[in-house]
Amino acid sequence: MSTMHKDQTDAVKAVREKYDEIMQLFEKYNQTEDKMERETIISEVSACLTHLNGVEGKDVYPLIRAQAHPEGLDICEETHSQVRLVLDKLMRLCADVDKKDYDEAVSHLRDAMKDLKRKDENLFQCNQL
Repeated sequence: MSTMHKDQTDAVKAVREKYDEIMQLFEKYNQTEDKMERETIISEVSACLTHLNGVEGKDVYPLIRAQAHPEGLDICEETHSQVRLVLDKLMRLCADVDKKDYDEAVSHLRDAMKDLKRKDENLFQCNQL
């Protein structure tokens, strides 16, 4: 296995693990009613998403972009931007963690993350990662 291919494989594995961690955090969020704990969980989601963006932006997407015809990359990058906007809105609502808007924003973020995960998986498969 070439070093470049091993790097890709390791980076994709790290991305998949981070997605699993984020989805587990959303499950944890749904299992608690404690407002402080919910806010802490969303902060953890934010940190995971920042890490995920870094790995994909530094290690995965450039390698895919270097291929002759990277399929689905633009869609994934746009979806990342959308997820970040939803998260930013959610972080502004932290002071109102007990409001309906907060729970709606968390639900929207969870759905956006599921969509991004699905698109990334398609990207990885189309580009044989």
